[in-house]
Amino acid sequence: MDAVIADIKDELSARGLSGQTVEDQLGVVQVVINGIIGVLTAFAAIALLAASFGIVNTLLMSVQERTREIGLMKAMGMPKARVFGLFSIEACVIGAVGAGIGAISATGVGSVISAAAADTLLTGLPGLQILLFDPVPVGIVVLVITGIAFVSGVLPARRAARRDPITSLRYE
Repeated sequence: MDAVIADIKDELSARGLSGQTVEDQLGVVQVVINGIIGVLTAFAAIALLAASFGIVNTLLMSVQERTREIGLMKAMGMPKARVFGLFSIEACVIGAVGAGIGAISATGVGSVISAAAADTLLTGLPGLQILLFDPVPVGIVVLVITGIAFVSGVLPARRAARRDPITSLRYE
């Protein structure tokens, strides 16, 4: 089949004409879409970096505000590992909830946009699907973001675990 198409294109070009198949048209559209996806991926990476700093700041403030509570827990005998675990789990929960809400929102909005664009603007290109939401990659992204949240929470968790209980109890 490809040989027949190539022969027809060669014959057309010999006559000074050109021809495109639906696959050629889809290829051009896919190149544009892949470029847009590349730009959006760069924005996503910047957003993840900003979110990491936000999580670090949130947890550092949480450690600061709960200084007396941390001191009381340590004075009552809570080991450093448990205090570290407490703040690490808090970071993971923040990351998982944020990623889950973001994934659900993005899937919903993206599906609506994809359906609208496929029904109006790109009706003449059969077989084109603008956005595909496979649950496995979306789940992997949620896990990666939760991991980033955990890594972002290590510094505040270590700071909380290392606090001196006596100094923490005197904190105003």
